[in-house]
Order: sequence, then structure tokens, then C-alpha cells
Amino acid sequence: METIQKLKENTAIFLPENGLEEKLNQAAKENRKLIIKLGFDPTAPDLHLGHAVVLKKLKQFQDLGHQIVILVGSFTARIGDPTGKNKSRKPLTAKEVQHNAETYIAQLSKIIDVEKAQIVFNSDWLDQLSFSEVIQIMSNVTVAQLMQRNDFNKRFMENSPIAMHELVYPILQGFDSVKINADIEMGGTDQLFNCTMGRQLQETFKMSGQIVMCMPLLRGLDGKEKMSKSLNNIIGLTDEPNEMFGKTMSIPDDLILEFLELTTDFSFKEKQEIKKRLELENPMNIKKLIAKNIITQYHNKNSAEEAERFFVNQFQNKNQEAKSFVSVMISSLGNESNQITLIDLCSLIKNDITKSANRRLIESGAVQINQEKILNPYELVPLIKETKIKIGKRNFYELL
Repeated sequence: METIQKLKENTAIFLPENGLEEKLNQAAKENRKLIIKLGFDPTAPDLHLGHAVVLKKLKQFQDLGHQIVILVGSFTARIGDPTGKNKSRKPLTAKEVQHNAETYIAQLSKIIDVEKAQIVFNSDWLDQLSFSEVIQIMSNVTVAQLMQRNDFNKRFMENSPIAMHELVYPILQGFDSVKINADIEMGGTDQLFNCTMGRQLQETFKMSGQIVMCMPLLRGLDGKEKMSKSLNNIIGLTDEPNEMFGKTMSIPDDLILEFLELTTDFSFKEKQEIKKRLELENPMNIKKLIAKNIITQYHNKNSAEEAERFFVNQFQNKNQEAKSFVSVMISSLGNESNQITLIDLCSLIKNDITKSANRRLIESGAVQINQEKILNPYELVPLIKETKIKIGKRNFYELL
């Protein structure tokens, strides 16, 4: 009973509700491991804490001795899946799929034991299907059933285009469950429809239907949308400790409990104690606990403590000399004059965001030159050695 409760902890949806108990009992009677499926299309090469919510639940099953199957959508990524928004996703090339898949699998080792997991590619069977076989599989699903998917229904009612390949996508994902004979399919709550399609197709093929186990979607740093690289609101599993710490400290206060439950590995008792502290203490103290816990999971304890010290010196210590600055060589700016507009300087230094984003930072007062805010993006800045520049909350530079 304790095992069941642990596996159900933080889970948002079970379908059917008593399915987990039935599958565990069935596996025990048959003296076999459960097959737990997690599929992903390698549409971007970086995993983040949102992915980790599902992966950590997979790890619990793996620790109990069950078989984890990581299914790489090497075929489906090439056709482009529905995004859940008002348009389809851009399909990837085979080369992009291969690169992203390799990166994903390497990052999975931060959470699950990749050596014990089975990693399969759905192109191995979907590429082999004849067109008549595809039509035969599709014949098991009605248009009315597909229109039950929220984004399809919404787009249909708004007369927004829905391409045929988007309707085929969840059917192909469901067929993956048939091929690997999955007992359980896991995903976020946004994958509920696709996962139930797998259960339906298994039953059509006279198999025992998989249970669907959906984890809640972790909201990103903006506190509104789900964590997503396309929204630039993520904490990546490969982020450096200082970056992880700073990003965690930037989350809105109303996200603290969500992060505590979904991103940390504190025990149930520790979480209850932290919740009590949150009612009495400055929320910043709790964010620090969460940040250190996250870094300890994906790096180590020493890195977590060093990141905390860096954060205190960099962002809480008023002493400018105690802060760490990234050196920027004036000669590397490619500017022959002795001055440059602030917007051009910021765009050259911080080129991981757009020029428009840098302009918004300046106009909002988030850019300082020698501790002085400058709101005019086109103000000329002298290129003088030891000039100190702050861009946003966590980026400090010094001209040399």
C-alpha cells in the first residue's frame, strides 16, 4: 500500500483510477516487469525541470525493478506534431532528429539509469508500414474521437486550419504503445489525449489496454505558462549551478509550493516543515532551500553551497567590489570609435537574446553603466577600460 501511495504522489491523472493496482497485481501474478513507456519527439535538444517531473516518476518505477522504455519519436518528429496551440509544429530533418535524440539520451542519465532502460525509435516500425497498413490502423479511429482533443476542437470551431498529418499524429503515437506492448504510458497532462489513443488501439488489437498516468505541468519562471524552451522560461538540467540558483530565486512567490512539490526530492516530512516555515519566514529563504536542493540533484552539494555564496555576493551584497564580472575585451566589440550606443553595446555583449529584448531591458531600467541606470537605448557609452555594465538581474560585465 505504501508503494502505491508513493507512485501516485503528485500524479494529476490516472486512467482508469484503479488501473495501477490492477497492473501491479497482474505483473506479480505473471512474475514479470511492467513496461512503462515515455515517448518524446526530439524537437529541441535540451531537457529542463518540466521534463524532470515525469522522469523522476519513471525513476520510481525503475527502482522497483520495472522496465522503462524511452521511445524516441524519430519518425513522428519528421512529420511535425500538433503543438497544442493554433498551428502545427515545424517538422525536423533526420539529421536534426538524430542530434537532438543523442543529446536527450545523454541528459536522461541525470535522472534515470540509462543502462537499465530500453531506448527504442519509432522509425524502426513506422518506416516499414505500407500505405495500406497505415490506412488500416487509421480505420480504428473516428473523426469524432479526434475532435475530442481540445486544441483540434478549438481550431475547428475557429475555422483555423488543421492539417491531415496532425490528425494522424496521435494515432501513430498510439500505435507505438501497441508495438512495445506498454502497460503504462506516462506524460504531462497535455499528453492525455495521445496517451488514451494508445490504450484504445491496444484494445482494438485485442491487447490489455495500458493505463495512462499524467503528471502536472510545471509552470516556468514567468509563473504563467508551462515551462518551455520556446517561451524562454526554463531551468535546464544542464544549466550551470550559478544559473540554476539565480533562475530559481527569480520565480514568483506563488510558484514556491509548486516547485517544492514537483522539483525537489525532500521527504514528505521535510516538505511539511518547509511549508510551515513559508508561513513565517521571508519567501527568499525558502527559495534558497529549493535552489540548493535542485542543484544538489543535478550537480552536487558543494556546487549548491558555492552557488548560494555566489548569489549572496552578487545580488544581495551591496559592495560592488565583491561582485564577479565577466570580462569583455573592448577590441572584441569591433568598434573603431571610442564610443557606442547602449543598445549596440548590450546586443554585442549579451547576444543570446534579441536586440528588441535588450531594448526592453534598457527602457525598463534593467541596464546600468557604473551603477547608473540609463533608459535611452541610443545614449552613447564611452568605451573605457574598467567600465562596469549590468544587464538584467544576473549579468555583470566589465570592459577591459
